[in-house]
Amino acid sequence: MCEDYPCCGHAPGDCPTRDSKGRERWTCVMCGKRLSLKATSSICAKCERRMSRNPDDFFDDYDR
Repeated sequence: MCEDYPCCGHAPGDCPTRDSKGRERWTCVMCGKRLSLKATSSICAKCERRMSRNPDDFFDDYDR
């Protein structure tokens, strides 16, 4: 968790972790895989490919 939890604004379990150099490391919101430091999305490339092939597996009627 963040050092400022719950004031950080993240949902429980959604805070970033820190690597050995103290940098924030985020995880994919779909599978939990650690994202690269240069990630521009909260979804990893593998999950993005899976979603683009079959979006119905990931979204329900409320998300559209």
